[in-house]
Amino acid sequence: MRAILSIARKDLRLLFRDKGDVFFTFVFPMLMAVLFGFVFGGGGGGSKIKLALVNESDARIAVDLAADLANDGAFEVTRLDTRDEAIAAVRAGKATAVVVLPESMREGMGAMFNGGGMEIDCIVDPTRRAEAGLIQGKLNELAFRQFPRLLADQEESARLFTGMRAAIASAPDLSPTQKLAGAALAAAGESFSRSLAGDGGAGAGAGDGAAGPAFSPVRVSLAELPAREGRPRSSFDVSTPIGIVWGIAGCVGSFAASLVVERTRGTLARLRLAPITRMHLLAGKGLACFVTAILVQALLILLAVFGFGSSIMQPAMLAVACTMAAFAFAGLAMLIAGLCKTEAEANGAGRGALLVLALIGGGTIPLFFMPPVLQTLSFASPFRWAVIAIEGPFWRDMPVAEQVLPLVVLAGLGLCGFLLGARLGALREAR
Repeated sequence: MRAILSIARKDLRLLFRDKGDVFFTFVFPMLMAVLFGFVFGGGGGGSKIKLALVNESDARIAVDLAADLANDGAFEVTRLDTRDEAIAAVRAGKATAVVVLPESMREGMGAMFNGGGMEIDCIVDPTRRAEAGLIQGKLNELAFRQFPRLLADQEESARLFTGMRAAIASAPDLSPTQKLAGAALAAAGESFSRSLAGDGGAGAGAGDGAAGPAFSPVRVSLAELPAREGRPRSSFDVSTPIGIVWGIAGCVGSFAASLVVERTRGTLARLRLAPITRMHLLAGKGLACFVTAILVQALLILLAVFGFGSSIMQPAMLAVACTMAAFAFAGLAMLIAGLCKTEAEANGAGRGALLVLALIGGGTIPLFFMPPVLQTLSFASPFRWAVIAIEGPFWRDMPVAEQVLPLVVLAGLGLCGFLLGARLGALREAR
C-alpha cells in the first residue's frame, strides 16, 4: 500500500508542477462549462433575426402585417424596395431571409374560405435553416392577428364575402340546397363583420392573443436562396466551406504540437547550427503548415465539384480566399506553438483553443443561438472570417468589394499570429 501511495503522490506532484496540465485539467473544463452556459441561454438569449422586407401590395393586410413584423421582438426588419435588393442582402449575409408581401395578397383574400390563402414569399439563406421554421411560424402567427381587422374593415370584408358568394354560386359540385346554405353562411359572416365595424374594431384587439382558426389565412412559400445564372445548387455548396475550415484547423493542431516537440527535444537548437536565422527556421515551419492547408482545401473543393456537383461562382476569388484562410491558420499554429511550453500543453492548448474559436465563430453552433456578447467575440475567431471569405466566391457570388474585408482580416490575423508566435518562441528558447 505504501508503494501505491508513493507512486500516486509522485504523479500528482508532476501534474501540479506543470501549469499547463493544471490549467487544462481543472480550469479549462470550468471555462467550457461557463461558455456553454452562455451559449444555451445563460447570457440572456439570442439576438433578433434579420429580415429584408419587401412590400409590393397596398392592401391593408399587407400594410398591417409589415408593421407587425417591424414591431415584433424576434425580428430586426430592414425595408427594401425590390426583391433583387433583398436577395442581394441575404446573399451577402446581411439578412437571414427575405419576406415579400406580393401584390397578389389582395386578390388572394377570397380564397381563405376554400382552403387557399394569401401568398407570402420567404427566401432563406441556406446556412440559416435553423431559423427558417421560426420565421414561417411567426408569419402565420402575425397573419392570424390580421383576420379580425379584415372583418372589421367594411371595404375588405365586402370584397371578401362578395367573392365568397360568387364562388359558392359557381361551384359545380354543390347542390342547390348546399348553395343556399352557403349563401346563408356568407350572409351571417357579413353581418358579423358589420357588427365588428360597428363596435369600432374592438374585436381586433381581443383576438390578438386568441387561438387561430383551423385554416391559415396565408400560405407561406418558403424557399432557399437561389443560385445565380439559374444553376442548380448542391447542398454541399453550403457544407464545404465549413468542412474546409475544420480541415485547416486539423493542420494547426498537428503543426503546433510538432513545433513544440522539436523545441523541447532540442531539434530547433541543432537546426540553428546551420547558416540560417531563427526567422528563416520559423518561416519554413509556417510554410509547411500553409502548404498543407492549401492541399486540404484543394482536396475538399475538388470533392465537392466532381463528387457532388458543386459549382464555383468565382474561381479566382476563391483561390485568394483559400490562400488567406491558410495564411491565417498557419499564423494561429505559430501562435499556439509560441504560447506552449511542453508537448502535452501544446496538444491540450491546440485542441482547446480550436474548440473555443470554433464555438464562438459559428463552426459548431449557429451564431443566432448565441447571446450578443458571444456574437461580438466571434469577430475575433478566424473560423468566422474564413467561412465568410470562402462562401463569398464559392456559392454566394458576392460582389468583389464585399469580399475585401474578410480577406484583410484573415491576412491581419495570420501576420499577427506569426509575429507573436515567433517572439514568444524566441523567449522560450532563451530561457
